[in-house]
Amino acid sequence: MASGGGCTRSGGVLANSLLLPWGARKDRAAPALPSAVAGDTDVKPGEYALRLLFAELTVQAERKVALVLTEPLERPLSKSLQRGEDAVFDQLLGALGSVAEHCLPSLLRTLFAWYEKQAVEGPAPATPAPQAPTESPIARFRAESNKSTKELESRSEHDFLLERRDLAIEFIFCLVLIEVLKQLPLHPGHEDLVLYIENLAFKHFKFREGSQQGANVQNFNIIADLYAEVIGVLAQSRFQSVRKCFMNELKELRAREPSTYTTQSIISLLMGMKFFRIKMVPIEEFEASFQFMQECAIYFLEVKDKDIKHALAGLFVEILVPVAAAVKNEVNVPCLKNFVDSLYSQTLDLCTKKKHSLALFPLVTCLLCVSQKSFFLQNWHCFLAMCLSHLKHRDPKMCRVALESLYRLLWVYMIRIKCESNTATQTRLQSIVNSLFPKGSKAVVPRETPLNIFVKIIQFIAQ
Repeated sequence: MASGGGCTRSGGVLANSLLLPWGARKDRAAPALPSAVAGDTDVKPGEYALRLLFAELTVQAERKVALVLTEPLERPLSKSLQRGEDAVFDQLLGALGSVAEHCLPSLLRTLFAWYEKQAVEGPAPATPAPQAPTESPIARFRAESNKSTKELESRSEHDFLLERRDLAIEFIFCLVLIEVLKQLPLHPGHEDLVLYIENLAFKHFKFREGSQQGANVQNFNIIADLYAEVIGVLAQSRFQSVRKCFMNELKELRAREPSTYTTQSIISLLMGMKFFRIKMVPIEEFEASFQFMQECAIYFLEVKDKDIKHALAGLFVEILVPVAAAVKNEVNVPCLKNFVDSLYSQTLDLCTKKKHSLALFPLVTCLLCVSQKSFFLQNWHCFLAMCLSHLKHRDPKMCRVALESLYRLLWVYMIRIKCESNTATQTRLQSIVNSLFPKGSKAVVPRETPLNIFVKIIQFIAQ
């Protein structure tokens, strides 16, 4: 794969400097500022600050890429590049986020140009064409994964090292996007930039046969998750655009002939939305979010494929848990009530089947936790009995899921619902205590479970 604008590799490492996106070469040995920053005396103070920060970003990026190239191939990129690992780089990301409040469009165009220079030889245009991004390094390698297994096995360690370099660039690119896009609400319009990001992100959600082979499999999944986080931030201010893009992709996949490939493609797409978060205010955005959730609920009820149904359930849980933690009067909004009503009965029925219980217990829990008080009190005792009966399940995972469901339900019952009558409340709590702390036994149920969850349950009951 071609290196960015003059970069060469020797012995599997970067032997030359990266290019600044405005065309000047960054010389590691030069003590002065890069010429792109220092050479223009007419530059405005804001632009000067942006260029200075971006010059520092390229220095830090080069240092980090060089670092990961010296590490074992099996070491995940997140061990070296994730937030919290480098205080200086984290501070730089924060500074870029602050600057983005005032000049986000310029910053994004500069970032896109830098990103493209890592994959395309020769000078990049000062302003990229956002509506037609070049294929990213990771997408290009995923396309190559359609090669036969024999061809994949013939790839050398050097090939995997080059791939690792490109994935590191993707990682850094995503970290910057996640930070600066938090300022997007302050910059209405700029649909071309939004479309660029959407196109790039959704390319990473495409499943390709053979992509789960090779030394960088884990890193491919890490990058896909980072792009999902990018989409999550983007959706906070451009939800309708993200929703349209997602639904178009899903519609296209659903129109294909059923196959293992189609199933995996749909699951990969669904996972791309796992960082989407519902905005509680204003009410119009809350309603729009649950209209989208209702569309997905209809698909959940219609789809027959077990794996897709479980993936949708997992997506609902990721989205609903933060809602359950914050919801108050919103439980009375018709769109949320309709969402719960449409899913609850069928999901509860599926929970009784062994092949679905592990995946759907958390969803039933979330549906109860975001339901109205009357709905909760009418239905929770049946599911509570299911949870208690699974605490001694032979599968430790099922035991843990049942306990966590019980924990969430109890919180809603004690804190949000404020219990029932004294007699009914006493009966419910007694059944829970007897199941978790059997009389005559020194052990808790389920065994080998972190004790902190039992402590929290006791705290809820004590209140």
